[in-house]
Amino acid sequence: RIAAGIGVAPTEPDPDRYVHRHAHCDVLVVGAGPAGLAAALAASAGGQRVILADEQAELGGTLLHDGGSTIEGMSAGARVAQTLATLKTSGNVLLLPRSTAFGYYNHNHVALLERVTDHLAEPARNLPRERLRQVRAKQVVLATGAHERPLVFADNDRPGIMLAESIRVFVNRYAVMPGRRIVFVTNGASAYRAAADAHTVGIEVAVVDLRSEAACGADMDMLRTQG
Repeated sequence: RIAAGIGVAPTEPDPDRYVHRHAHCDVLVVGAGPAGLAAALAASAGGQRVILADEQAELGGTLLHDGGSTIEGMSAGARVAQTLATLKTSGNVLLLPRSTAFGYYNHNHVALLERVTDHLAEPARNLPRERLRQVRAKQVVLATGAHERPLVFADNDRPGIMLAESIRVFVNRYAVMPGRRIVFVTNGASAYRAAADAHTVGIEVAVVDLRSEAACGADMDMLRTQG
């Protein structure tokens, strides 16, 4: 269970360096998915100082693996690229990928942990490993998105058991087939989109739905038309 964090603390000195920064802004947006990007864009256009933080290495959230969706007539990928280009050139926006908001305190004081060099094979000697940012904002927008509710049963954290949206990330974002046969257990429509994406790349899928056929007829018909 070392992978789950039950390990042994090291006794050697930490060779890495860590820094601490304070920042102030008009609007802090936590989460750079479709809602977070829209909030940052609107605040920036109004002349406000904006900090946009997201825990992922790339900004875009679900738009990074939702290739079939469109926003105002633009594909998800094109929309993300256009929005980020606008934010980067605005002059009043600080973009912070790889930055996790882990504390929301009094008076809009938010603590962020920025992972600076963990992803670099040969980081520059003057760079820290991590940067702690204490941000004080006039307004805070929490755009952290939604998380699927997993089935609760013994050993549900074993390899091969995952959330339906994870299938879409593997298939659409990373071009990885997480299996040859997948069973989706659901009580909503989102699993049907994941099943359709998996089927498109040649994975055999089955859907087990808690709802009646009348409640999920449109979603079921969509999959049936794909065979």
